[in-house]
Amino acid sequence: TEEEAEENLKFVEKLVESKNFTERITYDSPEGREFQGHLVVACSALDTDLEISEKITTRMNEAFGLKVFVETRVYGHAKPEDFLFEVWLESYDIDLIHSKRRATLSSTTWDGPSECDDAQIDYLVDQVGYLISCLI
Repeated sequence: TEEEAEENLKFVEKLVESKNFTERITYDSPEGREFQGHLVVACSALDTDLEISEKITTRMNEAFGLKVFVETRVYGHAKPEDFLFEVWLESYDIDLIHSKRRATLSSTTWDGPSECDDAQIDYLVDQVGYLISCLI
């Protein structure tokens, strides 16, 4: 019923908070002219996940500036046993470049590491650089 749908929507709104950081960016703005990709870091609200996400954001900003917009999506309802820490680039295609969940639960289909340490962040920077260079 409509009442149940409204109740479900209120419940979901408690779990996810959304803020549009790109609404001021237009195609002809300086940000729009340089933009080549949107990097998403999806993680839980654990301090360790947020620290890693901040490291990734800093490294990407140093390496690419306005070319890559980095967004951290915090899923407050995620539990440690969900193994949620994924990174993907939305550009010409959508490319998953790190997945703690896949590395932990399905080792036959994913050969990357489960943890995102400094070496893995270097790999992510290299991968993003390669993927956005394919656009030129």
